[in-house]
Amino acid sequence: MRATTWIALALFSRSSALVGPPRARHPPNLTRPRGATRPVHDTTVNCPTRGRTSGVARAVAGAFETGADVAGESYRTYDHDGWTSAYRHKPGCAPAVVLLHPVGLGLSSWYWTKVAAALPNEVYMPDLIGCGRSQQWNPQERGLFLPLDYSRQVEALWRQEIGKPCVVAVQGGLAPVGVLLASRSSDKWDGARAIAGLALASPPTWDDIAGGLDRAEVARNLQFLTSPPGLFFFDLLRSEFFIRFFSNAFLFADECDDEWVQNCLVDDARPGSREPVLPFNAGVVGARGLYDELATQIAQPVAVVEGAGDKRQKDRGGYAETLPDCVRVSIEGACNIVGWEQPEETASAIAGVVARARRGGRLDE
Repeated sequence: MRATTWIALALFSRSSALVGPPRARHPPNLTRPRGATRPVHDTTVNCPTRGRTSGVARAVAGAFETGADVAGESYRTYDHDGWTSAYRHKPGCAPAVVLLHPVGLGLSSWYWTKVAAALPNEVYMPDLIGCGRSQQWNPQERGLFLPLDYSRQVEALWRQEIGKPCVVAVQGGLAPVGVLLASRSSDKWDGARAIAGLALASPPTWDDIAGGLDRAEVARNLQFLTSPPGLFFFDLLRSEFFIRFFSNAFLFADECDDEWVQNCLVDDARPGSREPVLPFNAGVVGARGLYDELATQIAQPVAVVEGAGDKRQKDRGGYAETLPDCVRVSIEGACNIVGWEQPEETASAIAGVVARARRGGRLDE
């Protein structure tokens, strides 16, 4: 496939079709600075780290407003492992719902604002590291283990602000983050208790998430995307014309709306906005296979939420066949970004996970 075509297909959080068994349990830190033997903890990046607040969230205001307002919504920040992370918060009833945005050109927590407005629950919508209002990420100064560090970022939000079993919904190729949140167990995290249910919206195919992507191919992808030709082609696609063209061609069941395009353009204008997108598009988040976690470590109710126009539906049968409590929900009038195309129906699917978690006694109510 020609390089320009490959980048175009990858820009908006689509799952790579590259499949291969992992070589090790944890993926290499493909975004680590050259010569480093472990993640670099230098936080001298363009957005300075603020002082810690002992778990007390700070309300913030600033530029790069994207997404329609949700009644009662506010932006807040918290600190974790030297990062300042931002999140949108909407008050509501228990349990809390955490909505994890896709990584892609101009994408951050604004993606979920329509679904948040349709949910009666308290909602948390974090901006992942390097996205939205969260601290910028300079991979030359500090490495990230992906998707593990995204999971740890959300775990810190849970410990500092949520503190009770919640339901998580995650979009697209960020599904591995949701899987890790629900399955991980450490001295600081008990996913089986903290995550009462999981909704995977337009996730990767079963083979991709269970077996992982070919690591050598992922490394080659990243090398190309971060090279001068790769960056040149990437920047060519950061225009209204290409965002609209590829959204219509690959993401939406019908034509994309002007609000979507403008939000992508505004968010992409942030300094450093492309840094998280390049490794994601290379396949770093999906490099590690998660079959063991999916097959043996997730007893919580799971919903795979898919657009009826998503051609990958036929390749997701393994979720329901493997997970002990999994249902598939097909949404008419949607393709690959169900939360934006059909927010009411997506909210209803998430509400179904909440109801199943309640019936299973997984909520502290």
